Amino acid sequence: MMDLVLGLDPGNEKFGWAYVNADGSLVASGIIPSMLAEGLMDFLLAGNLQELRPYTLENPGTTPGLEPPSSILVGNGTARQALYRLLDSKGKAFRVVDEAYTTIEARSLYWELHPPHGWRRLLPKGLRIPPRIVDDLAAWALVRRFLSSAAEYRRDAD
Repeated sequence: MMDLVLGLDPGNEKFGWAYVNADGSLVASGIIPSMLAEGLMDFLLAGNLQELRPYTLENPGTTPGLEPPSSILVGNGTARQALYRLLDSKGKAFRVVDEAYTTIEARSLYWELHPPHGWRRLLPKGLRIPPRIVDDLAAWALVRRFLSSAAEYRRDAD
């Protein structure tokens, strides 16, 4: 099985999460209210999608469970300290990733997953606003950014 990376996009009221394959493809993602983070983090770290179903927005129900992630990446934005402390309390190592402009990337990712139909496809890409919050896709963008920079680093080292 391919290694899974868990990306977390912290926020004051909610945080986005995304399980991503090592090739950058999305497995599942969702958004959890920050006040439930402590109670749901064990399910998230274990890959228990069955328990996370109410908080899953992309690829819900594709599989009841996943392997625990081999890596955890956390954005360096708003309310990050609470997630850092929670992961530390669980004894989980994580890497911090710059999350600048991930919301913009997340909007593009939304439209890749859900191509616009009707009059929306006539709008310029920059004017398309997804019909839902995209914090989970920002977490996916974090992971893709990290994987891309790691691949570039490997190429430069060769």
